[in-house]
Amino acid sequence: MTAVYQVVLLTFFTSFVCVIYTEAEEPWVMLKEMGHIGYQIKSMKKNCDRDLARTTFVSLIQAPIPTTTVNGNIETSLKLVSTQEDGLSAVYEITTVTSNFFLDPDFLLTSKHESLQVELNSYAADGFNEQTDFAFNDFQLQVEKRDQAESTTYMMTYRGCSCSCDFSTMIGKNTTSGFMEIGDYDRKYTYVQRWLNEENERVCSVQVNNATLKRDAVKIMSLKFSIECRCGNSYGSWRENFISKGTYELNLI
Repeated sequence: MTAVYQVVLLTFFTSFVCVIYTEAEEPWVMLKEMGHIGYQIKSMKKNCDRDLARTTFVSLIQAPIPTTTVNGNIETSLKLVSTQEDGLSAVYEITTVTSNFFLDPDFLLTSKHESLQVELNSYAADGFNEQTDFAFNDFQLQVEKRDQAESTTYMMTYRGCSCSCDFSTMIGKNTTSGFMEIGDYDRKYTYVQRWLNEENERVCSVQVNNATLKRDAVKIMSLKFSIECRCGNSYGSWRENFISKGTYELNLI
């Protein structure tokens, strides 16, 4: 056996062993199988009071238990209507009262690990008072995680909506005066990628550089995946949509 052949053979077996070791040590763990998210919009109704110059939106949304809302600049109330058979989700009634002069009224639903912000369309056509078909409900998501020696990667695969995805983080370190957030770190601690897979599904991933975090004594306090869907009725025009935008957020850390 020649020396060159020995080197080639050794390289082949070394590479083969490394591939087997990598797959054995670094498997993808399925955190959520492909399917609908925790929020499903059942219906929305609109009532305009021209005398008082205000509009009331009443929304029925299925959401995880428990779910809360924040009453900020827009008057919003939340009421549990019915609990689903699985006991994990319920249908909530969200009433939003806004001035006719307010351009982008919205409300925020917050659950344990996820949230949904809905921006309402104040310019829906007069006479269009109820909506029951929402393209947002077609959105499906799959979440996977892979732990490696020096990094952790989260991969989100989604379909059913032409949406844009992103990640938000809170990164910082403990100092003598308390926790100090780091705002400008570019790709030093996290690296985001986006692509289309073979099934033409959209994929969005974030890699957390654990080795660099440890070296710099920096911590990730939170990591959130968000997806923004500008979708309302599957078939109607913008004038027949009560939703101008829906933003879904999932807590990863």
